[in-house]
Amino acid sequence: MSVEHKAQALAIHCIDFRFQDQLEEDLKRKGLIGQFDRIAWPGASKDFTVVGNAAKLSILLHNPNQILIYEHEDCGAYGSNNSLSSQRKNAYKLKDFLIKENPLLKVYTLFVTFEGIKEI
Repeated sequence: MSVEHKAQALAIHCIDFRFQDQLEEDLKRKGLIGQFDRIAWPGASKDFTVVGNAAKLSILLHNPNQILIYEHEDCGAYGSNNSLSSQRKNAYKLKDFLIKENPLLKVYTLFVTFEGIKEI
């Protein structure tokens, strides 16, 4: 790379179109528009290997200060195991992995509902 560039954050979320406006508003409120890497994958943290490898690359290339893992209600990628507890379990597994990659990272696990976003 000819010019060093650093992301302020990495946002990891599902591809589900129903929650994109809320995600964008949350990132805007946090002042991150235009300053973050994005990984959009069905089920967000459900596919640990794919998402974990992509996140490792973001950390290596763009050294974000924080990572935001967004899970959401009614996620079709989870099928019948679409509970908050299973999504929380996967999000925490990814969070622990990312902190091992870079202990200085701030990693937030969030849950998006049709009514809003909360930390889990």
